[in-house]
Amino acid sequence: DGFPVLPLFWRFQIIGWLLYAVFTLPLKASAFGSVEYAILALLLREPLGLLLTSGFRLVYRRIDIRVHSPALIALCVVTFSLLAAGIDVLAFRSLRPEIPADPISQNAVAIWCFRAMLYCVWSFLYFWIRDHQQNSQRLLRLAQAETAARNAELLMLRAQVSPHFLFNALNTILAGLDRQPAALSPTVQGLADYFRYSLTSRHDTLVTLGEEFDAIMNYLMVEKARFRDSLVIESHLDPAVRSILVPGIFLQPLVENAIKYGYQTSATPLRLWIRVEAGEGESVRIEVTNTGEWVEPRLSDGSHGNGLSILRRRLELLYGAGQHITITSNPVEPQVSVRIEIPPNPLSH
Repeated sequence: DGFPVLPLFWRFQIIGWLLYAVFTLPLKASAFGSVEYAILALLLREPLGLLLTSGFRLVYRRIDIRVHSPALIALCVVTFSLLAAGIDVLAFRSLRPEIPADPISQNAVAIWCFRAMLYCVWSFLYFWIRDHQQNSQRLLRLAQAETAARNAELLMLRAQVSPHFLFNALNTILAGLDRQPAALSPTVQGLADYFRYSLTSRHDTLVTLGEEFDAIMNYLMVEKARFRDSLVIESHLDPAVRSILVPGIFLQPLVENAIKYGYQTSATPLRLWIRVEAGEGESVRIEVTNTGEWVEPRLSDGSHGNGLSILRRRLELLYGAGQHITITSNPVEPQVSVRIEIPPNPLSH
């Protein structure tokens, strides 16, 4: 399917010498007083130059400019360039024998110096281009490694979403089987839809905000069946932001915290408000508010941390300094609000 692509070195090598031959042909014709001889000289010298510099590469590729001293590299370049220029001059004389054979004649020395300078320029360009390529490849590998590490950490953090939701949901269904089994149908359907979403998007770092919002509504359907009249839920999603990409399962920690800690301090019923809308500029604002007072989350071992801290870490990985999480507590109402503002495009997207 098409011709094979030459390696980058050979593309530079062939194109470079061809361009050099084309641009120096008028100079050769002027210097030699003959277009025919200029073409003959070109056909000898430039292929020879390509051959000699290709030989340089066999030696230069063993030299690491980060290991060997600049003085040693310069000495190597000058030595090889002078030797190559000598071969060049001898080949040139074989083409035009009427030139005096004295190797130190003015004409021979001028040609030798010019060709030596040409080979020096080629050599330093080779080292510069190779170093640039190696730096680019090193940066690419570093970026790939950082991306892989970032994705691995995001998956790990996502997997830390509290698994006790399934335990509570199954207990709710089990308890309702004796009382109102027919009324459990929406709850079971909501649970199934929520876990279908969790499974289908488990390998996706990003999902649409509409999908995430619909999933959290299914989550809340199960929680509503569990708490019944002691939980009142109000929600709003701005249709304009449904297609924006966000991290999967990032609303659940907000809602889960609001319910868990709200029940510890709120009067009955616990009221929960979820608003998702466009913010300033192109940002997206997500706000979860619950009645009650702020409770500093702690893990069972006494150390600080909860789903909110995990979410904060995920957002930092995805959005960097572009994300903001604000927690406000109003002791008069009393109410607690967690507001998240994120840009429309994550850094890794």
